[in-house]
Amino acid sequence: MGFEEEKFRDFALAFLKEAKEDLDSAEILLENRKYSRAVYHCQQCSEKAVKALFEMERIFIAEHDLSAFFVKLIYNNKEYTEYKKEADSILEILDYFEGEASRTRYPKKKDNKVVTPSEEYLEEDALHAIDKAQEMLNIIREVLKKRFNIETL
Repeated sequence: MGFEEEKFRDFALAFLKEAKEDLDSAEILLENRKYSRAVYHCQQCSEKAVKALFEMERIFIAEHDLSAFFVKLIYNNKEYTEYKKEADSILEILDYFEGEASRTRYPKKKDNKVVTPSEEYLEEDALHAIDKAQEMLNIIREVLKKRFNIETL
């Protein structure tokens, strides 16, 4: 393995490690009834998991909403034809989390009243987000294992 290839692999593994940390944080936040923050960390988990895949393709993207990048760079890539089912699931989860990096953290106006994310998100939102983030992490790990022979925890 060359230096460049090893560097991208190391970054991919680092993104996966941080994705797992975000998922673990989401579970702790759920237990403490911090639902908006749990959803935020689930969005972060999903984002970092996909960025791990991008790293293995030698792609760096600094954005938070990755759906369009994923479609252009992975989903429509002929090399991912055999991963169509996984790619469909990844795209669905990315779409689910689109915009959550902001919605979960900043107040907004709703019905002529200022509301905070802490007031808007419910336990069921956090539970659903945790399920989606765990699914994303599992799918990305499986694709990395099959396509790049990368074993992860």
